[in-house]
Amino acid sequence: MKELSFLMFMVGLFFGLSVLARRLTNPNHPDRTAFFIPSPMLFNVLWGSIFYIGYGILMFKTPLTQISLAIIEIALLGYTIWMHCLKHVMIKRQGSYPSFINKILNKAVAKQGQLDASFSDYSQRKALKILGLPIYAVEEPDKIRRQLNLLKAMADSKKISSPYLQTIIKRIESALKVK
Repeated sequence: MKELSFLMFMVGLFFGLSVLARRLTNPNHPDRTAFFIPSPMLFNVLWGSIFYIGYGILMFKTPLTQISLAIIEIALLGYTIWMHCLKHVMIKRQGSYPSFINKILNKAVAKQGQLDASFSDYSQRKALKILGLPIYAVEEPDKIRRQLNLLKAMADSKKISSPYLQTIIKRIESALKVK
């Protein structure tokens, strides 16, 4: 059991490093997003990583390795909490939330506009990623409509005041052929 857990730790570590390397070496990938609804799959990967890095902290006995893994663990935990808060604000239809989150969401939409400037249309993968849905959700139009309605509600409630959100919604509808 110990060996299997260590193997999963190493697989998770190499997967995380490969995602980071791919992101750093290809910053202009057409499917890259700055604005997205956090997906359940993202939370599963984050919680799994947190678990196995915690396991790595317990298994490695050298202080330098433990400190390095603890720093990664704290960063991942902070990112997970941040994504959870963002998802809660995005899904919540009414009520108050900190104004700095509104600024961050507007900046993310503006950055998405900068990323989209060099590409004309969204791919299905990018549209689903923004909606926080897995690639197989293309076969489930109800889920797509529900997430699109969530984005439209954000635009109507002025949670995100950036006018580019309407463009994002139109591009998603065009990529997924949804009305």
